[in-house]
Amino acid sequence: ELLNKWAASSPEYSKDIMIRAAEYAVDAVEVFSNLMTMEENDLNERKYSEGLYWMGLNFATLCRLGGGGKWSTQQAYDVANSSLSDCQKLRVTAPDERRAEVIFAQGVLCFCKAEAVLSGFLRSTKMDKEQLVERKYMQALQLFEHANQLWTGVYGEKHLETVKAITMIGTLLHRLQGAQAGMEWYRKELKIREELQGEMHPRTQQARRMYTSLLDAKLQAERRAGAPHNQAGVVRGGSSASQSQISAAAAAAGVAGPSSAPSPMAVDGQAPNPPPAFPK
Repeated sequence: ELLNKWAASSPEYSKDIMIRAAEYAVDAVEVFSNLMTMEENDLNERKYSEGLYWMGLNFATLCRLGGGGKWSTQQAYDVANSSLSDCQKLRVTAPDERRAEVIFAQGVLCFCKAEAVLSGFLRSTKMDKEQLVERKYMQALQLFEHANQLWTGVYGEKHLETVKAITMIGTLLHRLQGAQAGMEWYRKELKIREELQGEMHPRTQQARRMYTSLLDAKLQAERRAGAPHNQAGVVRGGSSASQSQISAAAAAAGVAGPSSAPSPMAVDGQAPNPPPAFPK
């Protein structure tokens, strides 16, 4: 958990950190599984489910990075998928806030798979690359929206758990529909972080940079729209936020990734740049 959050707090964490985080997660799940075998009670079950949750997040991020250590990209995805599936079964009757954690993590896994496909770490034999990426982004968006609904019902909108989902909803809408589609969610994230974490907090500053860059791009596009048209009668649109800025926004949700990667992100289990995991 500590290595995951450390990686998610930096846009340039190393793959070695996530490999170690994955190894620790495997060890933790084994220990908690043995405790469950010796004495099955609520405390041991809770620890076991938390171990599975972090195992899912850490291996999802490892998938996003192209695998590492003794795990290939596909193996990392399979471990993450299996862990989160087992965790979900243990939390079927859990309170909404704990069910939302698993749903959020499943969204992170869908997001990380899409990013891995984009980076060429995973390939699809059943559909073309663009279709698969869009499908996984759509699945991730639906899961983040569900997590947001549950967390909002428990904590309200102004809470650090809820804001993780808000961050990732903005990121996914940006990916799927363009910068302006995610702008309202980025603005909402910024306002919540300013109130809860203060204006100088690194997460707040990152949210402000992302929102400001999109706002500037929108204003520039509007100014150009009022300028003379080119000979073809087409007004050239403004540029949106850079890939690194989008990735950093996801990192704020808990999903981070190396700045050199095409679409960096890791997933901070608080959630993950919930991008090595999603928002904190």
